Amino acid sequence: MDDVIMARMIVASHRNLGGRQSSRATIERLARLCGAMVACLPLAELFVPKGSQRRVLPPKCVTAIFEGLADGRDRIGAADVARFLCGTQGEVHADEDQAAQFIARFHEEWDGHHRRPRQHHNHHMHFHHFHGDHRRRSSNNDNLDIATTLDVNEFFDFLLHPDLNPPMQVSKQPTEDMSLPLSHYFIYSSHNSYLTGNQLTSKCSTAPLAKALQAGYRVIELDCWERSGKIMVLHGNTLTRAVPFDECIKVIKENAFVASQYPVIITIENHLPPDLQKRATKLMKEVFGDSLFVPPPEERPPQKFASPEELKMKIIISDTPPKDSLQEQEADDPESVVEVIPDLMASPPVEETDSPPLSPTGLRSRARKHLTKQIGVAADAWHKGTCHFQDDKEIPQTHELAELIYISCEKPSDMRAAPVNGQLVPGDRSIMANISEPQLRKFVKGNPGSLIEYCKNNLGRMYPFGLRFDSSNADPYLAWIHGFQIAALNTQGRDRPCWIARAMFDGNGRCGFVKKPHVLLPGSELTFDQISIMAPKLQLKIKVLMGTDWHKLFDYFKKPDFYVKLALHGMPTDVDKKRTDTIYRSNEPNWENQTFEFLIRVPEIAVLRMEVWEHDRLERDDFVGQACFPVKEIKTGIRSVRLNCRDGDPLNSKLLCWIEKQELPAANHERQFPFL
Repeated sequence: MDDVIMARMIVASHRNLGGRQSSRATIERLARLCGAMVACLPLAELFVPKGSQRRVLPPKCVTAIFEGLADGRDRIGAADVARFLCGTQGEVHADEDQAAQFIARFHEEWDGHHRRPRQHHNHHMHFHHFHGDHRRRSSNNDNLDIATTLDVNEFFDFLLHPDLNPPMQVSKQPTEDMSLPLSHYFIYSSHNSYLTGNQLTSKCSTAPLAKALQAGYRVIELDCWERSGKIMVLHGNTLTRAVPFDECIKVIKENAFVASQYPVIITIENHLPPDLQKRATKLMKEVFGDSLFVPPPEERPPQKFASPEELKMKIIISDTPPKDSLQEQEADDPESVVEVIPDLMASPPVEETDSPPLSPTGLRSRARKHLTKQIGVAADAWHKGTCHFQDDKEIPQTHELAELIYISCEKPSDMRAAPVNGQLVPGDRSIMANISEPQLRKFVKGNPGSLIEYCKNNLGRMYPFGLRFDSSNADPYLAWIHGFQIAALNTQGRDRPCWIARAMFDGNGRCGFVKKPHVLLPGSELTFDQISIMAPKLQLKIKVLMGTDWHKLFDYFKKPDFYVKLALHGMPTDVDKKRTDTIYRSNEPNWENQTFEFLIRVPEIAVLRMEVWEHDRLERDDFVGQACFPVKEIKTGIRSVRLNCRDGDPLNSKLLCWIEKQELPAANHERQFPFL
């Protein structure tokens, strides 16, 4: 046992040093104390002797491409790199000047020691490329300066540079037509935007509002309640701690147009008495000033929504009514609730579920225990009288507040009088349907076509089921594929729905609006079933060449065992999942012999998700990182895919991938449905 403890001390000593080169004598001294037990430790992997570097060999295909460009030379110049960019990388407008700029930037950021730009140092990463003396000229290319050329290892490093060679280049301006009505766009939307954590006991704050707006969200939700004569924002009938309304709107004003100039929609769940409604109206007018969009009387509600372009730099008010109670949500479709419950309470590890949990260890079961305890605290407080649950009676809206409302909402309990078995039926005015996750599932089962038709001119908003106490999320595609523009997300979550939505709205210049595909817009007569059986329009091929630059050690006593999951999100018939083989005991796993193919019918809304995992035989697999991209904006060629943590923050870990996209010939569905 002492040997085991001492062996762990060796690893801990290395980890505490952040992977930096430590004294070999120190480690060997500890190793001798451990006796034979330490023989199982990969000491050669725990440190790099000072003055030496490990060589990481490029994938075979990279070496072959370099040799083809070099034509017998040791180094390639700007003309060769330009040919590579135009050919393999599909950047048809790349020229020699652009290639020269890339090479110059690469050398400028190179520090002579690490395989990454200076600004991305991470001392946990201790595997280095070997390079010779960078001061000398190439022996076979005496007329070529080192600063204007690349050798094979530098070419490899160039390909791994996440800024010089990204899989997606975010545009600084929208790439789509922004002059269409709001109902023609998916909108980046948050739910209970003021919460810092779970839905029951977390603190309400202005910080999440600022963070959401800075991240590009365009829909913010504020639940407004009266507390001691003041307007407060909180999640009603819970133990969440309130934040003043005036502080919230000030933060919204300060951050509304930091990430995008396109409109911000504030959905106000109104629980205020008439006098506080008037006060809230006055506050919004004073704080927002000219940014507040006040619709003319004839546009409350409008016959057709204005466009994002017309509403630039404007803050729009929507009157989201109090949500249907849990009992009403459940009564609408008990079977849909049964479908949601396993996702909420399942105990399998994150790699087997659609919603990675919030618990620090990555175990949903531990998060469930924590929330169960919090529910008990809330129940106890209610019984003692310290938590006052209010009756959700309809509160009449004052004339003053009504004058600000541009997007009027209805909920399912208000729509039951509609004809044709409760379908959503378009009217002569454009409004918004406000529907919970299980309620939307009910509509989908009944008549998905009515949803698509309704949302061609109206807005649809789906919010998470009330039992998602842990701030997890529904799959946003449940809303999007049926035309719903707004899939409200608990931004406190760190789950896959958040990753997918972020990728979706990375498109179109990150303006927070993404145009719906033609098949979901006015002018298309396709039914949901017809959309599902269309012939594929796009073929996407991906080869994960290798992974490298891992941000931490994953195993104490052996090299890691990595594998990659790939998933395509989109229309139901486009959804597909793949997985590479597990590469055992390798710090630089290579999968270049495996190619994965996805056939996509509606590429405009497809998102590619990639996750890296480290396999453990006796414990749950370790999550390494994730990356998601909108398929329509993915670049082709050999690209460096930087991984992100669960929160979406970038890591140094990366994959080198070869991506191919091919538009398929005019398909049979275009002859069957000539109006496309």
